[in-house]
Amino acid sequence: MINMNDPETIAEASVLIVDDSRVSGRKLAKAVNSLGHHSKRVTGGAEALAVLHETPFDIMLLDIVMPEVDGYQVLNAMKSDAALRDIPVIVVSSLDEEIDSVVRAIELGAEDFLPKNFEPAILKARINASLARKRFRDRELAYFRDIDTLTRAAQVIEGGAFRPAELDIVDVAARNDPLGALAKVFRSLAEEIYDRERRADLTVRTLRGTLLVLAAGSIFGIAPALGRLASASDVPPLGLVFWSAVVAAVFCLSVSVVRRGLPRLKLRDFGFLALWAVLLGSLYQLLTVVISAHVEATMIALIGSSRGFMVFLLAALLALERPSLRRFSGLGLGFAGIAIVLLVKGAGGEGELLWLISALALPFLLSLHTLLMSWRPRHIDAGATVGVMMALSALFLLPFAMAQDALFLPSASFGQREVITFTLGVSTAVALVLALDLVATAGPVFASQMAYSQTLAGIAWGMLLLGESLSPLAIASLLLVIVGFWLVEPKRAGDDFRITLRMRDER
Repeated sequence: MINMNDPETIAEASVLIVDDSRVSGRKLAKAVNSLGHHSKRVTGGAEALAVLHETPFDIMLLDIVMPEVDGYQVLNAMKSDAALRDIPVIVVSSLDEEIDSVVRAIELGAEDFLPKNFEPAILKARINASLARKRFRDRELAYFRDIDTLTRAAQVIEGGAFRPAELDIVDVAARNDPLGALAKVFRSLAEEIYDRERRADLTVRTLRGTLLVLAAGSIFGIAPALGRLASASDVPPLGLVFWSAVVAAVFCLSVSVVRRGLPRLKLRDFGFLALWAVLLGSLYQLLTVVISAHVEATMIALIGSSRGFMVFLLAALLALERPSLRRFSGLGLGFAGIAIVLLVKGAGGEGELLWLISALALPFLLSLHTLLMSWRPRHIDAGATVGVMMALSALFLLPFAMAQDALFLPSASFGQREVITFTLGVSTAVALVLALDLVATAGPVFASQMAYSQTLAGIAWGMLLLGESLSPLAIASLLLVIVGFWLVEPKRAGDDFRITLRMRDER
């Protein structure tokens, strides 16, 4: 191939010789080889075109008069093919006999001509001159291609969302000329903008995620207090969970249909929705109500904050998010505070330790629920997703509630039982919609910190609705939980992150 570094001569070019005369072809090949080039001989135009499509050549020596496919047809085919049109062609002719043919061949795009009775010096001059022009043209074409690359990169940025890798200007930036310097500056500015927008995105995710954590956790935290109130009012746990699921389903689906119309469910969506319905809408809700009858709401709230540590471990094991020392420290600190309270509190009355240990099933189910939300069907809005899931939960619970004779009928007077049921259903629905948005915004690990705000809310609701108090040990544990929450940040934008620049016309 062409040696682009030699300014005087061009060595080791690959030369295709096309001549139906074996004597003339051998003479050309010998002369070409003696100049230090590599040659290949073919005896016809059709064979020459086939070889050109298989092997790259730097130059061609072409006879005009050949049977079947002559030199004119070869030239026409080459100049019509973008992959072949820039290969220089030197026409080989008997100058006195074929002068008109040479003129026609040059008009068709041949670079030069060579008499069949050539001198080696003439051959060398013709080949070097043609290759020098080709080298200049190749550089010129490469320059314009690189300009087009930079132009496309600018259009990508101006057009909206982009990632630096999509600009594809690494090769242009490798040039040692002003265009390469411009590409380097362009790439540096693009990467700087991208990094700045990623940092801004993290800040927005943190702010939005924190607000969602506080909102969803505060609403979720009322469930243990409601469960304890229901137990005091002799409301059957299965009936309470069933009717609250119905309320949540009707509430979410009604809002979703009004806003977006009927949800378009696919058959594959029901596997996720059914599993989520069993874990959260049925088991978690039922356990919360049952355990609330035996464990103070404030204690359940404290135990629930261990959900963050569980989610971190599961997410790291499933490679959903990248673990970090900062996150591990924050989650571990919060979990340590909960463990201390459990050890001290669990050593109390008979049977209390059993219920405290049973209460640990709640954060475990919540951690599975938090991870499941990462795989929710994105073509269904959050409200419809929660509505369908809670409807499936109600269907799942219905036979059990009927078998236990726990399926009470709501009273038209809307007494305390109905208030508890309605409040539990609506609060569950709203909290789950917020939680889905939170996972999509900040990732499952950060979303698991909702357990900490849920802890604070659970303690507050327990004090407000049930008159419970918080021991000094629980207060110390709560402080550890808050410090742990501060150490955990949302997941950073991944490789799929794109930034969008809003261009404003300067007037």
